Amino acid sequence: NKNIGGFTGEPLFLKGDTVRLEAGYRYYDKIGNEINNINTLFQGYISEVDARTPVVLKCEDNMWKLKQLPCVNKLWKGSQYTLESVLSELLSGTEYSVNAITSTNIGDIRTENETVAQFIARMKDEYRIVAYFRGFELRIGVLKYIENEAVTRKFKFQYNIVSDDLTYKRVDDIVLSAVAYSINEKELTETTKDGKKKTKKERLECLVYAENGAFKYKKKPYPANKEGERRTLYFYGVNSVKDLAAKAEQELKKYYYQGLRGKFTTFIVPYVRMGDNAELIDDVLPERNGVYKIKSVRYTGGMGGHRQEIELDYKI
Repeated sequence: NKNIGGFTGEPLFLKGDTVRLEAGYRYYDKIGNEINNINTLFQGYISEVDARTPVVLKCEDNMWKLKQLPCVNKLWKGSQYTLESVLSELLSGTEYSVNAITSTNIGDIRTENETVAQFIARMKDEYRIVAYFRGFELRIGVLKYIENEAVTRKFKFQYNIVSDDLTYKRVDDIVLSAVAYSINEKELTETTKDGKKKTKKERLECLVYAENGAFKYKKKPYPANKEGERRTLYFYGVNSVKDLAAKAEQELKKYYYQGLRGKFTTFIVPYVRMGDNAELIDDVLPERNGVYKIKSVRYTGGMGGHRQEIELDYKI
């Protein structure tokens, strides 16, 4: 007998309340021991309460807090700061930390009249960096997956794969290219008032593609992409177009594999996260067996049970 919507009295749910969503299975094994296979799917905050019936709670992760945290107005010199060290200073005094695995040099950066979340969004738009929270750690920079924390879980067709939207491709069937970019800071001969050399940002760009079993690259203008998939790849601090093409080639090689592509749906256990590995097993068609990097996981469910929709990235 509690007011939910907050129109009168003390509401049950308030904007800013902390939220943790857990799901899994509780059961007894063959000798009577209780097994709790429960995992935390989400931690965050209520960002909005919609007083419909049933009540709708809109939630966000720790980035919601960064939407309320103002940046200091400051010019961050590229000679002294990386993107990671800028964020570490902006988050100083909070409960959040910044990963120290990557070191992304993107030159001089200015923060002014914006929140930390707005600054991160701007960096994502301008430099195509990755940014997401894993618990209370902000992962930011050029590295999406952290291999030493990845776990490998088994999923079996005709057993715990409920449904799938997977396609099997051979290497000969793949048509793939990528436009690669690198944003570099170039030193000029002119100097500033305090005697330091001026810099400007320079952009390198090329198209990388496979032809007759070999990778090649091409400068502008590029031919139109009439078939297959064309990706966009971003790098930093690459000195030449040749080096840029070599880096893009290494990235593209991940996706030239014989195997499965797409998504599949399974139960809530075994629980996986983005960056984990999925070992797919098929006793009927063993050529579909393989281990894949998990690109994303979408959790759904409720009173009728829970599911994970797992999207594959590339074959390991």
